[in-house]
Amino acid sequence: MLYTYNSHHSSSSTSLISQDQRQHSSRSNQQLHRYSHDPVSSNLLHRDIPPILILLFFLFLIIITLSQILVVHTSRYGANFSSMQKIQEELKQMDESMEAMLRENVLPIEQWRLLFRIQAYLSRFEDLFGLWGSSTTARENSMSNKTKISSEEYQRLQWKYAKARNSQPRQNAKRRNRNYCSEEPRHLHGRFLNENSTFPNVSLHEIETNYSNVRSGGQWSPTHCLARYRVAIIIPYRDRFEHLVTLLYYLHPILQRQELDYKIYVSEQDGNGTYNKAVLMNAAFLYASSEYDFQCFVFHDVDLIPEDDRNMYSCPIFPRHMSVAIDEMNYKLTYEELIGGVLNIRNEHFLAVNGYSNLYWGWGAEDDDLYYRFKEVSIKIIRPPASIARYKMLQHTKRVPSVWNKRAKLLYSAAKRYTWDGVSSARYNITSVITYPLFTHLTIDVGLPPPGFS
Repeated sequence: MLYTYNSHHSSSSTSLISQDQRQHSSRSNQQLHRYSHDPVSSNLLHRDIPPILILLFFLFLIIITLSQILVVHTSRYGANFSSMQKIQEELKQMDESMEAMLRENVLPIEQWRLLFRIQAYLSRFEDLFGLWGSSTTARENSMSNKTKISSEEYQRLQWKYAKARNSQPRQNAKRRNRNYCSEEPRHLHGRFLNENSTFPNVSLHEIETNYSNVRSGGQWSPTHCLARYRVAIIIPYRDRFEHLVTLLYYLHPILQRQELDYKIYVSEQDGNGTYNKAVLMNAAFLYASSEYDFQCFVFHDVDLIPEDDRNMYSCPIFPRHMSVAIDEMNYKLTYEELIGGVLNIRNEHFLAVNGYSNLYWGWGAEDDDLYYRFKEVSIKIIRPPASIARYKMLQHTKRVPSVWNKRAKLLYSAAKRYTWDGVSSARYNITSVITYPLFTHLTIDVGLPPPGFS
């Protein structure tokens, strides 16, 4: 009975346990079912997207990216687009202007050189012997406009020239009795400025007082000997009076220690128009040639002060680039074609290349153009040693150079233009000539730049 009860009790217990387990399992299944999800169908993951949508999506991204780049580029360089279009139009106008110059009846360079020599000699005789009553301005305008001389007038002038020469035997004999100065001047100081030198604050009046031996107009020659070289110093100038005073303070004593027969010309552009340095130098060359039989010409920037008087301003065999080492450029020659700054050139060499081009309106490149002219006619450039050919540059605000596209276009044609563009074709007016104690001041009206050159 006990066994039966136990068995019955055991079976009852077992049934209760199994019932409890089923209930617990049922609750667990309900909980799991509540917080779990059915697996996502694989058809949803591998659903195909039309290729056209993908293509449109990437095209949209590309358009957005390009638009952003274009916005940035336009904001930075948009102004340059219009300026480049303007430059292209001006380059076309330059071509048209140069073609118009070629169509003008420009005197061939050989004939012009002959006419120039005749006019220069006649002008000198006018000054020396007073053969005519014409004024200096009228004489210079005649040279600048290339006035031709008739054969009858030329014969008359030759007769007056011969008569004038015969009336000066005493002066010629006096010159012959003087000995030439030494080839190596004995009173040179060598280097008198260095990197740490400062410039004195002197007035023009003080310099005039110190160098009272300079004749009116800035001319001087040694009295104890006959100078071997006759040199014209031409200084193109604009708004640099303080620099001019400093240069005169140093230049006069250097030229005197070198025992040169020299005269200083300051060529200033009239008005506030576009600067043309080349026309100023060409005009001063013509004027100086009409005054005196100079053997060579030194074209000298007003802001360059020589440091060593052994850097000779005497007339060289070939064109001499004198400003080889400038403190502003770390006393190094920046490129081989550079001949600007201070250039010493003989009269015949200047005429051989027709002087400077008149087409460089604005600042820069007229000196490089002259270099290519020398190269075209096989005239080499010589330079003194950099240890001697040293200059200090006076501080000033750098002017903005002219547009490089225009300068490059002109430089490319420099060798082709020299026969018709230069001192033979210079157009200008001398509005005034004033002889100051230390220099002759020329005021030049260069006119307006042709279309495309402004």
